[in-house]
Amino acid sequence: MDQTLEPKTDYFNPAVFREFIDAAEIGIIVVTPAGKISIWNEWMALRSGIPADWVLNRTIAEVFPDLEESRINDAIAETIDEGRTTVLSSTLHKSLFPVLHEGRIPGRGEPMQQIVVFKPLATCCEMDKDRCCLIQIFDVTNMSHREALLRQQARTMEALAENYRLAEMQNRAIVNNTADAIITFGDDGIIGTFNAAAESIFGYEAAEAVGISIFKLIPNINLAAVLDSSTRQDVTARHKSSRSFSLELSLSSMELGGKTMMIAIGHDITQRKQMEIAIRNQMEWLKTLVDALPDSVCFKDEHGRWLVANSHYLAATGLSDAEYRGMTNAELAEKSQSKSSGPAAFEPQDDHIPSDATVCYEQMVKDAEGTQTIYDVTAIPLFYEDGTQRGKVIIGRDITERKLVAQRISHLAHHDSLTGLPNRELFQERLRQAMALSKRNRDRSALMFLDLDKFKDVNDTLGHHIGDLLLKAVAKRLSRCVRETDMVARLGGDEFAVILTHLSDPSDATKVAESIIASISDPFGLEEHEVLTSTSIGITISPDDSTNPEQLLKNADMAMFRSKAEGRNNYHFYVAEMDEEIQARKLIEQDLRNAMGTNQLRLHFQPLIEVATGAIVGCEALIRWLHPFHGWVSPVNFIPIAERSDLILSIGRWVLHRACQQSQIWSRENLPPLKIAVNLSPAQFKQRGLVEIISSILDQTGMPPSQLQLEITEGIAMQNVEQTLDILRQIRAMGVVISIDDFGTGYSSLNYLKRFPVDKLKIDRSFVVDIGKHPDNEAVVKAIVDLGHSLGTRVNVEGVETSEQLDFLTKIGVDEAQGFLFNPALPPEEFADLVRNSMQ
Repeated sequence: MDQTLEPKTDYFNPAVFREFIDAAEIGIIVVTPAGKISIWNEWMALRSGIPADWVLNRTIAEVFPDLEESRINDAIAETIDEGRTTVLSSTLHKSLFPVLHEGRIPGRGEPMQQIVVFKPLATCCEMDKDRCCLIQIFDVTNMSHREALLRQQARTMEALAENYRLAEMQNRAIVNNTADAIITFGDDGIIGTFNAAAESIFGYEAAEAVGISIFKLIPNINLAAVLDSSTRQDVTARHKSSRSFSLELSLSSMELGGKTMMIAIGHDITQRKQMEIAIRNQMEWLKTLVDALPDSVCFKDEHGRWLVANSHYLAATGLSDAEYRGMTNAELAEKSQSKSSGPAAFEPQDDHIPSDATVCYEQMVKDAEGTQTIYDVTAIPLFYEDGTQRGKVIIGRDITERKLVAQRISHLAHHDSLTGLPNRELFQERLRQAMALSKRNRDRSALMFLDLDKFKDVNDTLGHHIGDLLLKAVAKRLSRCVRETDMVARLGGDEFAVILTHLSDPSDATKVAESIIASISDPFGLEEHEVLTSTSIGITISPDDSTNPEQLLKNADMAMFRSKAEGRNNYHFYVAEMDEEIQARKLIEQDLRNAMGTNQLRLHFQPLIEVATGAIVGCEALIRWLHPFHGWVSPVNFIPIAERSDLILSIGRWVLHRACQQSQIWSRENLPPLKIAVNLSPAQFKQRGLVEIISSILDQTGMPPSQLQLEITEGIAMQNVEQTLDILRQIRAMGVVISIDDFGTGYSSLNYLKRFPVDKLKIDRSFVVDIGKHPDNEAVVKAIVDLGHSLGTRVNVEGVETSEQLDFLTKIGVDEAQGFLFNPALPPEEFADLVRNSMQ
């Protein structure tokens, strides 16, 4: 490669840079992100009388105290904070920088007419996110004087034409003392007069210029227009050095001695043209930026006339092809033939909304096809420095999809995602309403608890997929057995509830119960399987049994357990003797207490799989009970009883301690560090000293806090939010990972959720069972994944059983998964072997 073409990299020299800015004929100031002056060039020192070494590291307000409350400081702040370029002019702003213009008499200055440009600089800071503010001060005093002088000179030249008898010496004195170029020439274009300012502007001595053609200096001058009247035109002139520059030219003609004499008065406007180009480029950049925004944006003046609107705003208002600038809504509405909401689509219909303050509101906008879109609109007023309103900005963001997702999430918060029935929260609200209605109408209501018989056997033999299909089919049959005024809800698992209202006699509930039992007893055709099941029902009557919703729930629960105990597939009404059922539960509780002291409880571990790599990154600790007479007892059968007693605290502490111990055993066996997830029950989370208990167990076992993941349910998180936040922050400060379990099955306020110190969201298996069959479920899962990632958390999905589900979860970016597709929960030794094999 030709080395002569290689770029050089050593052009920059600080001294040269300093000489460059000091040689500039404008004021240059650089203000750091901290508001301190870092550059103050020689021009500024001369015009302000303040040396650079005194100014450096001071603020503008410290250098010029009178500017502390001026627009100068606001412009600097906007440039640094928002990256906005601002141009201020002394014709619009009374107080700019107190610098002096050097007049024609040395040593005597005058107030300077200025144009000040504030521009963001990103490259002068150590961090890209920080910006400096470059301030450029242009002295336009001469320009202002010249504009006034041009008008005066034109009048002077007319007077000269009428008073030709004035002495030539007097004329030449006037011509030579003006600051603008004055050139006279005949109709043949030959120059006759060339004043001192023309010498300075064009670079020719008068002796050189006189006698040559005006077209050599101004090639594109238009002389034809001058014969009729005086003209003013911007032309391109040529310097003696062949450099081209912009010239503002005033032309007039007069008769002198029977001949036509042309008078040209010119002012060099190169700097003004450059500034106009810079401003035009900035306006084009602003328009490009506004058009690139995803939101609809429109600027209006104080009279409501449209100034700038981006393509989104124009499309939404049906004005894409209309010339809108300078027109009001009413004028545009007359021109528009669109069937859309029209020019005022984004503006509020409420006249009481203030126009002098920023307001936010939602607005429904209809396009030309009749499609309605919901926008989140913000109207921001703009003001002059004197406080009068100069216009407003209207910004509309399409939130239609967000609204639909919020509605779906709200529906899911109150309805079971699998069956579509009301969930426990909505059921409890409707039960309270039914009690109040029954009291007001002085009639009866019935509450029924239903539990499918041997539903676990269906899951164990045919799989959870068939089990879920059975639950959905049962929900449909239950809904057909009741009236529209009644309610069917799924409380969780295979438990359902029915509220019957306006009963004239308790026997009416009997008819419904018998209808339900008969309906559920009919075989279910689920894919290629014929599934038989039955239901056990408990019934309680209000107000006969109680008028308290919580007591009614307990009554129906006890009645349902009586139906289970007496052979299933039947129903029982609550009677007071059912309190004996409580004694049976106490027997289980007693056995459970014995189990804790006789090594009957075990921990099994279900692998947590990193979806992107397929690697085992941790496990979830799950409790199992090996009863000496009944064999393995599912947690479903004893955890609810433990939660009703103080046993859950002891069991929870035992699980946490044993999980931490097992982590250290695996560490000594050279297994890689793995996170172990442990569930905290609601009672544990409310327990006093929970943080101290966790800390003590970690100290006793030596388990690194970062390997422990504590899981709380969504319901726990949303109770006593401030207290929950305090506990979670203390646990998180120890280094322990926090996870929200069964996310999506409760009702979380996003305003609270974003405040929680949460590391992981764990999506409940009920959301993934119908992946590939119900697009709504897929949309909700994706929305939750996006929500989790936007909050900076990892997302785990449990209950993954098919490769189709895994493919979808991989596609939407789920971080971790667990389920039978990978492995069920395993004893510690088998889990360790699984990890070792996966590493080979």
